[in-house]
Amino acid sequence: MSQGVNLVEKIKVAVIGAGASGMMAAIRAASLGCSVTLYERKARVGQKLLVTGNGKCNLSNAKMEINEFYTSMPERVGKILAQFSVKETISFFESLGVMIRNKGGYLYPYPEQANVVLDALRLRLLELGVLVVCETEIKTLEKKNNQFNVGSDVFDKVIIACGSMAYGKNDEGESGYEMAESLGHQVVKLVPGLCKLKCKEEFLKSLAGVRCWAKLTVLVNGTIKQTEIGELQFTAQAISGIPVFQLSRTAAYALTRGERAIVLVDFFPDMTAAEYEEFCSKRLTLFAERTVAEFLLGMANKKINQVMISLHGLKQNERVSKIGNDKMKGLLDSYRHLKFEVARPDSLANAQVCAGGVELEGLSDDLESLKVPGLFFAGEIIDVDGRCGGYNLQWAWSSGYVAGSGVKNQVKND
Repeated sequence: MSQGVNLVEKIKVAVIGAGASGMMAAIRAASLGCSVTLYERKARVGQKLLVTGNGKCNLSNAKMEINEFYTSMPERVGKILAQFSVKETISFFESLGVMIRNKGGYLYPYPEQANVVLDALRLRLLELGVLVVCETEIKTLEKKNNQFNVGSDVFDKVIIACGSMAYGKNDEGESGYEMAESLGHQVVKLVPGLCKLKCKEEFLKSLAGVRCWAKLTVLVNGTIKQTEIGELQFTAQAISGIPVFQLSRTAAYALTRGERAIVLVDFFPDMTAAEYEEFCSKRLTLFAERTVAEFLLGMANKKINQVMISLHGLKQNERVSKIGNDKMKGLLDSYRHLKFEVARPDSLANAQVCAGGVELEGLSDDLESLKVPGLFFAGEIIDVDGRCGGYNLQWAWSSGYVAGSGVKNQVKND
């Protein structure tokens, strides 16, 4: 038994990238007795973690189901999530002194401050003796004589966890993909995920600043692909908010294929078609002598009403009784399907995650490369991304834990 422990203690592990998954991988490998060096290109570890959940760090979700993730291999992702589950994530952070707050299934550190999570992880790295090397970007990786050359040092195992280009600047985040490809791995096309959608409609300028509850449906070449409900936000050039983020990758991938992506907005998602028809009929009866602007009062934000009036070629002071039922019906119907054509997603630098990445098919169940033994991957660099709500951070914790655990099954000079 002691021989096995000594063997693990001799394993030198390099973790490239000190984001959420990289820190977890380093902590797990070091807790198994490995000698771990954690490389980070920035001046400090975990900087992206500080902006998650609007600075509150939505670190997981009590409802952790595989259908909340986009992946080509859902069964494998499910196995990885099961190895380090939400329950184990909570226990892990509580063991570091971070209490967890459950807000409708969304899990946060109790103070709702991301720096609490980061400080706890940094302290654990220090306690375990992990060597943290910041302001050092690793761009190349080479394996010779069953060992890896990383920077000026040599390692037995390497975990690539350098994230993506989301929330990055310039070419930040590209090196991980380049190293993966240089070692024979396929990288699924990268697009922004969980981001705003820039649209072609000029009237967006008139809606800037408006927030409202709505149902959004994305159509790709005329076919319904996804529907989301939530708070929609308008900017001068884009639609935003959680429901837009949830369907942004669908639109982004459609555009990369040269397809047309349209988002239909329904401002009355809580009404059935019959209920809305009855609602409109009563309104037409009650307010026939009002002006159009007065008739629409209370239906939606004033800016939305003004845009609707303009789009239908009407004037705000026109009497409803003079306009005619057909035109009024057309105006009212448009509140159920206002159309936005997507020009492009927001940039990767402004996206919360990056969809695409290293193909799971090239990795084992413990996230080891099937092409280069001793090389592991963790986190967002892999072609797995989740919806808003703590899913992407749970993937970071789970995949980092699994990759960090994987080195224990690997003997030196395999």
